[in-house]
Amino acid sequence: MAVVGLTTTYVGLLDQDGNVLVGTQNGGVSETGVYEINTAKKDGNLGATTANITGLSGTVQKVSGNNEIVDVTDSPSAPSVALTYNQVNVAVKQALLGRKLVNGGYVDTDGVVEAALIVESRDEIENKPIYFAFPRGVFKETSQNIQTNTDTTIQRETEALTFTAMGSAKINNKPFKVYFETAEGFNKKKMFDEVFGTTQKFVTEESVGH
Repeated sequence: MAVVGLTTTYVGLLDQDGNVLVGTQNGGVSETGVYEINTAKKDGNLGATTANITGLSGTVQKVSGNNEIVDVTDSPSAPSVALTYNQVNVAVKQALLGRKLVNGGYVDTDGVVEAALIVESRDEIENKPIYFAFPRGVFKETSQNIQTNTDTTIQRETEALTFTAMGSAKINNKPFKVYFETAEGFNKKKMFDEVFGTTQKFVTEESVGH
């Protein structure tokens, strides 16, 4: 579908039941369980520039018989989101990558840390929100390209993260779901509950009503 712009992204770390961890003392990224990577410098964020989503559809394989195509098989989708941020809060980013703070530095842990992600955009006609939701997956950062400043140029590096989605029991073992604010039956709290689990406190009935 056609979309306009990248409004924001929401993330959360998951427990073994697929619900977000609520509270930083419990291993979560926020006291509500969900963290918006906004554009507030006071929060240590400067927003996202791209969210390149690939693999939404599987590969169609043709089945031949009697010298003609008689059927096709459709492989499962395998979505991946290549995210580019101007800046992400340091502690939140390290938590998403599964790193722990030890003696003033962040080090990788041995386990796989699972997370959930929502990418928000808008439709081009009504300018209403569209949400690309991934209830289960893993964040990775594979490289950093650090360059020297010159006498005329400041070399500013963006932050590149890749989110690899996996099937989630919350959406019938599928890896993603697309929500439209204009769709019949849409409710923002229900969407956040479905993607991040009912433990989330980021979107409540009260906040939806305001």
